Amino acid sequence: MKIIYLRNFKDCKMAIKNLSLVLGYFDGVHIGHSGLISFAQANSTQNALGVLTFDRALKSIEGCITNNTLKDKLFEELGVDYLFVIVCDDNLKSMSYITFVDKVLKALNPVKIFCGSDFHFGYERQGDVNYLKARFNQVYVLHYVTDHNGNKISSTNIKNEIKKGNVEEADRWLGRPYIITGSIVHGLNNGDKIGFPTANLTPDDNYIMPKNGVYITKIEVDGVKYKSITNIGVHPTIEKLNKSIIETNVVGYEGNLYGKIVSLYFYKRLRDEKKFNSVDELKKQITLDKAEAKHYFLYNKLKSDKTC
Repeated sequence: MKIIYLRNFKDCKMAIKNLSLVLGYFDGVHIGHSGLISFAQANSTQNALGVLTFDRALKSIEGCITNNTLKDKLFEELGVDYLFVIVCDDNLKSMSYITFVDKVLKALNPVKIFCGSDFHFGYERQGDVNYLKARFNQVYVLHYVTDHNGNKISSTNIKNEIKKGNVEEADRWLGRPYIITGSIVHGLNNGDKIGFPTANLTPDDNYIMPKNGVYITKIEVDGVKYKSITNIGVHPTIEKLNKSIIETNVVGYEGNLYGKIVSLYFYKRLRDEKKFNSVDELKKQITLDKAEAKHYFLYNKLKSDKTC
């Protein structure tokens, strides 16, 4: 996949013949997004497949589901040939929807355009799919995807589930585990003091943070995934903090994690964070948490190993 950054609108003049272009911000690249891209592929077998997106949201949002590095990887896995990334600035934010079509979309010269029914563009999101259909001959609009309960699968709804701690539901809609990437930094070493050392993760982007509590996770270090349990919170039993942090107890890793760039995969929420009456009571609960995580991974491995 070739990634092309559009930093000014002279960059948009491309010599790509027979380009099918999929439009959107694609935060999360969830199963609705992948469905749109698959739909474009199925209707563009003789064309190059491109995605036009933005390096950040044009409107104010509270956080993201995926960072740009993961988004790039997911697009490539979906078979995208060209990824056009518009670098957002004040000029773009003030650009009218008519100018956006003239200077960006027309310059890329797509033969087909694909987007969701709720795609908007231009200043104050005044441009919509009806205007695209008026300016281009072949515009394909895919309506939103729903789950088995009829719930709309959208980035906003996924964010809401993550904030509530419902990572299993978010994972179903994403089609993969929710991931937070960042670096391991020094903490207070309270985990070491009670026999359960933890790695403190500082996120590399403004991710949506799952509700405080304990989660079954895996942590990827240098391309290898290790089973883990993760606490998000202020650890109220020992030295209560002013704000929540991410602490992960890693199983089986030997070595120094400090300074490593890691990815944390969320699978299941175990319980709320709570203040225990004693450190011994906390240690007993962590032992139970680790046992439940071990059972979870064993059960899911056995389940995936079954053959029909």
